[in-house]
Amino acid sequence: MSKILVWDLPVRLFHWTFAGSLSGALAIGFWVDDDSPLFQVHMLLGLVAAFALAGRLVLGVVGSRYNRFSSLPLAPGRVIAYFVGAFTGGAKRFIGHNPGTAVVSLAMFALVPLLIASGAGWLGGLGEELHEGFAIALLVAIGGHLAGLVWHTVRHREAIALSMVTGLKDGPEAEGLKSARPVWALAMLIGGGAWVAALFANHDTAAGTVKLPVLGTVVSLGENEGAEGGEENEGGAGKKVGVGKNGEHGEKDDD
Repeated sequence: MSKILVWDLPVRLFHWTFAGSLSGALAIGFWVDDDSPLFQVHMLLGLVAAFALAGRLVLGVVGSRYNRFSSLPLAPGRVIAYFVGAFTGGAKRFIGHNPGTAVVSLAMFALVPLLIASGAGWLGGLGEELHEGFAIALLVAIGGHLAGLVWHTVRHREAIALSMVTGLKDGPEAEGLKSARPVWALAMLIGGGAWVAALFANHDTAAGTVKLPVLGTVVSLGENEGAEGGEENEGGAGKKVGVGKNGEHGEKDDD
């Protein structure tokens, strides 16, 4: 076997953007007091992760061979056999995603939208109750992913984590990708960078809100005093409805 290209530049760009933004969001969410101005960055980084995930969904349909969702080994029999083999020492080595990585990746992909929706208050009181549980479930999934990397490195004597930096893995030459798709990666970098820059530029720290680029939706971040909306009452005073941490709602009267 020789070194072959398995992970192209677009999926590597997604991976490190997703990993970095989630790590930052989780660290702030668990360690920073929700009254701190920094806590709003927790939600902003979550939105960056969600944007990166949207790009990954596109790659899952039109990306290179190992990026497509149709290539993920998710058949129940294969997943069970893989995990049994992982404990008995007989797990098969995969060139692309193995069943363990595929399951954990899909779990993370599902949890991120749930965290965004519950943190922004879009799921109401139920989301408020579940938000921290979703975050803990995401930590468990990330822990499982890291444990899998260690297991693969020891079991197959391959620096698997390095492959997401270089894009290279050991395998038959015929199984390698023909191109790293640098044009796709450059388009993702420019478009994604512009979206993230606009996201932070649209952040109103005083109001605790951010206007999503392109979509125009205003999202409330963390503990804040006011947000979008408001209706005038007969005396000329309006009420603002805000979404606090984990979706808590509150009202205040304007004098």
